[in-house]
Amino acid sequence: MNNAFPGKTRWIGLTALLLLVATAPGAEIIEEIAARVNDSIIVRSEVQDRRAALVRQIEEEMPPEEREETLARAQEDVLFDMINQELLLQRARLQFDMDKYFDNLQKDFMRKNEISSQSELDLFLKNSGLTTSEFRRLLLRSNVPQDVLQFDVARKLVVTTEQIQAYYDENPDRFLLPGKVSLGEIVILADSRGREEALVLALDAVARVRVGESFDQVARDLSEAPSKEKGGNVGPFETGDLAPNLEAQAFSLPLGTVSEPMETSYGYHIMTVISRTDAGLAPLAEVREEVERTLRQKKYGEDLDIFLGKLWVDNQVVVNPRYATGKLADGGPYATLEAILSGDKPLGPHPEDQTGADAGDPPELQPATDDLSSPDAAVPAGDTAPDTEAPAGDAGTPHEGPSR
Repeated sequence: MNNAFPGKTRWIGLTALLLLVATAPGAEIIEEIAARVNDSIIVRSEVQDRRAALVRQIEEEMPPEEREETLARAQEDVLFDMINQELLLQRARLQFDMDKYFDNLQKDFMRKNEISSQSELDLFLKNSGLTTSEFRRLLLRSNVPQDVLQFDVARKLVVTTEQIQAYYDENPDRFLLPGKVSLGEIVILADSRGREEALVLALDAVARVRVGESFDQVARDLSEAPSKEKGGNVGPFETGDLAPNLEAQAFSLPLGTVSEPMETSYGYHIMTVISRTDAGLAPLAEVREEVERTLRQKKYGEDLDIFLGKLWVDNQVVVNPRYATGKLADGGPYATLEAILSGDKPLGPHPEDQTGADAGDPPELQPATDDLSSPDAAVPAGDTAPDTEAPAGDAGTPHEGPSR
């Protein structure tokens, strides 16, 4: 099978990867490379720092009983998330004028923190122990990825009226409204008088209502439930709120009539239905926003997977097997790109742009040709790839990024 992405190296399952034992000239401490994304690297200490920050965040925000599983899962995927972040940062450099974009971010940061001048910002950074370059790096990395996803994925989402109608028609169970009923009740207790006497009182109450006395007045006179102070009015109740025998009566008794005394564990219960709405399907007009929101979330998840998959395919990503945990294990999240690429949304170049390849063939995942375990790949501790702005290349004229 021909490679649909000529010249691109692939990742994972690499036998000669990244265990750095060589020493770079002049370096005293060597970092182990966890992954490389094109010309940028992610080193062990960065992964460890990110994991530590994640642990602190989860411990501060989650209850103890939920922490263990969340911590284990999140720590496994730290490197995967860092690779995605780096891919999105590199994508941004092809789309945005990063200097103007940073200026917008900095102005927004100063406004939110009530910093009115550059000298105040310099003092703020000094007190925070940050250099200007570190501040720039942190500000870009904390904002760029989501802005790229907004620009490349979210803003392109389209949900049509036909899709909304189809989802509504195909998922009626999601839009069922429960029945609701408001009642008047008269409760006669049997514990202090015995059931026979209680039944006599209950029948008397029913008779008084049926000859024209108001249910409200009879409830105030005879009921022994707290609701007597409100003329017996209770509810509304939804389907499932009442005991089965009471619910059956409540949803079948004609409005404005009074029931026969119903025997209960505590005595006798008499009811009248004040208002009732039977269970049924909510009109589309009432749930349209919910349907559209659901479809957008679903489509965003699908389009996000495809977009990130394309970034992994179109860039050189190399992962140290020692760090291939979680979503990076067993070939990683895009190891089945063949299936994705043979579907409705191919990730690679248009078939007409391919030379020497069958138009319908998905790409082979080629082993990486880069041996990062060579001496030239050694990295002094703390020496990571800078956040430099790459030229726009074929991406067109870069713009300032999202306005804030």
